[in-house]
Amino acid sequence: MLRVFCLSSVLALTAAGAALAADPKPELEPLALEAGVWDAQITFPSGKDDVPPTLAKGVQVNRLRSDGMWMLNEFHVEGTPYEGTGTWGWDAATKRYIGVWVDNNAHRMRQDVGYWDAKTKTMHWRNDMVGPDGTVLPMRMTEVFMGDKRTFEIAQVGPRTGKEVVLVRMEFTRRPEAKQ
Repeated sequence: MLRVFCLSSVLALTAAGAALAADPKPELEPLALEAGVWDAQITFPSGKDDVPPTLAKGVQVNRLRSDGMWMLNEFHVEGTPYEGTGTWGWDAATKRYIGVWVDNNAHRMRQDVGYWDAKTKTMHWRNDMVGPDGTVLPMRMTEVFMGDKRTFEIAQVGPRTGKEVVLVRMEFTRRPEAKQ
């Protein structure tokens, strides 16, 4: 009896998933825009007028998963041990984008909430990062899509000043797809 119930549940979920996949939603647009392999020009502002920013290069590989409903991001900074992995997509229950990010900078998972502005092709993300001392640090991430180019900026509210400080700015260029 339990096997019959489980099989019928799986079949019902499969049918529901197929119906969702056949009915593309406008909420999935930003995921499709981000798919591909992207080369990154990375700028880490020094925060001081007399100190130049640190520059780096990176690569991000973004793959659509689960019939285009979720994005898997893999990112690394060339010449460094840094690597990060994220997953994000549209949460139909909360009517917003959700994402998680993990990397080898810290043993924490960042949880993001996002809002899409279709008119400007801009994704706005927010989260509260907990610092090493337990201080909650509000963060803002803004991603602007311009075809095969996009920018991504991460800013944080300084715990002492209360002012927003840009931590990193990345300019991405999509690699042309390999011909098969």
